[in-house]
Amino acid sequence: MLDRFAIDDGCHLPEVVIDEDASTAAGTARFRATCSCGRMPRQGAGTREQALASHLAHVNTKIGPSKGPEWLPVGARVVILVVAMLIVWGACYATGQFVTHDQDLTGATAKTVLGGSHLAGLALAFGLMVAVRRYIAPTRA
Repeated sequence: MLDRFAIDDGCHLPEVVIDEDASTAAGTARFRATCSCGRMPRQGAGTREQALASHLAHVNTKIGPSKGPEWLPVGARVVILVVAMLIVWGACYATGQFVTHDQDLTGATAKTVLGGSHLAGLALAFGLMVAVRRYIAPTRA
């Protein structure tokens, strides 16, 4: 019933509760669904399946396609991103190596420069990943 991939982003978790007023009036348990995002419109109380279906309809309106080119599959976009991240990290690490050898650094100073260039490369690579995430995979609301 529930599309786990569609709603397992942590932003749209269903909260199904029994509506006591509608249950008392109907004589049977009536359920109402809300969403953890707080932006789901109120729906009339119904069966548990109806409540979950209304939540899934809400989730489907909040999840959109990726903004990347449609002619390029998502897998190819991920590979391109990984290659770009490796290039950014490698360039920073090579810069650290170049500075260490060019300045004839040794000991703790050389290790500090190499460690700093390594961390800067990782930070820039993951920053690139965050910056282009909407072009790679479907967006979540």
